[in-house]
Amino acid sequence: MFMGEYHPTLDEKGRVAIPMKLRRAFGEDSVINRLVITHGSDKCIMAFREEDWRDFVKNRLITLPQSDPSNRMKMRVLLGGATECELDRQGRITIPSYLLAYAEIKRDVVILGLYDKIEIWSGEIYGEYKPGGESLNVLAGDLGL
Repeated sequence: MFMGEYHPTLDEKGRVAIPMKLRRAFGEDSVINRLVITHGSDKCIMAFREEDWRDFVKNRLITLPQSDPSNRMKMRVLLGGATECELDRQGRITIPSYLLAYAEIKRDVVILGLYDKIEIWSGEIYGEYKPGGESLNVLAGDLGL
């Protein structure tokens, strides 16, 4: 399972390191060496293990009726915008320029592990979305904590 918040930086070649804890999130013997990345919500980039991506596409995306224009747009954005990324020896992926532009990532990056996917954010934009103070109290109350 992916979890945690990490703060790497984007290098001049558009590469970002995926933290080792995320690469080993599914067991010590199964280091992740490839991710599928695509447009995410709220201006982030989503990253999936290959098998989780296949499951998402098969069970949630292609089952949507293509007669609905909004479903066709979901296919275009998510599948059309997807790309496979090999992790190099330092655990970095190269993010294509169209996804960097979409997510407005320039240097500071926030990576979140979210169970079966990873979100990659611009540090600045994530700072605007991240709850704090009273909204955290409301969130905790909603969850019965």
